Order: sequence, then C-alpha cells, then structure tokens
Amino acid sequence: MIRRIVFVFILSFLVLQCSDSMSQTAKQGSLVPEHPIVITAAKLKNNKFELRLELPPDYGFQIEAPHRLFLSGANGLTVTKADLKLNGPIHPKKVEYFEYVKGLPFEVSGKGDLEVNGKLFYCNFKKNICIPGKISQKIQIL
Repeated sequence: MIRRIVFVFILSFLVLQCSDSMSQTAKQGSLVPEHPIVITAAKLKNNKFELRLELPPDYGFQIEAPHRLFLSGANGLTVTKADLKLNGPIHPKKVEYFEYVKGLPFEVSGKGDLEVNGKLFYCNFKKNICIPGKISQKIQIL
C-alpha cells in the first residue's frame, strides 16, 4: 500500500514538472515578437536592396546607442555588401533619437533567405523607457 502511494506521488510530481517545462518552452518559442520593430527588405534594382526599420508612433531609435545588425544569407543567398549604420533625421521633440531611420543598403547574390540578427536600442516616449530589442528574423529574397 505504501509503495502505491509513493509511486503515485512520484508519478504526479514528474507529470507536474513535465507540464511546467513544456509551458516554459511554449513561451520561449512563441511567435509573438518581443519588440515593436518592423523589419522589411525592399528591392531597389538588380541585386541591390534596402533594409527598412520602422517603429510605431511615440517610439524612436536612440542615436548614441551601440546598435548591432548582422546580415547573412541562407538557402542559396549570399550577402556581398552591406552598410548597416543607422542614420536619419533628428527627432524634433527628442534630440537623442532619430525621427526615423533611413533605409540600410545591401547587395546580395543568388536567391534564398536573408537572416537579420542583432540588437537595436529603441525608446517608448509615452512610458519614458528605453529597451534593447533583440533582432532575429528571416526575410525571403527572390
């Protein structure tokens, strides 16, 4: 009888631990972005593209922050050239921020997936907080 009680107790404990770890894994692998930054790639001509970074109103990218962006190709795409320094006009109300960021030019050869990784520092003006946004995104280049 005691063996059965101990067995049921251990089994219940293992089931609870398993469900907790599955819920944590589901949260980590969720498709909900952790930042409001929208990243798109626009074709300019031939193999020349422009990476566009957008934020909602009342947000801004910090001018003096250590932004880091890395582009790489996958599935047949190779990034041959990229200028990934953030640049744009100064925000009229908040001089520490860009009003918007100009497109970042890059060149590729082939077709496939463009992998964008890095960290961008942005601020929410209404909440008065600044946050580093971790970037990890794939964009298909045809």
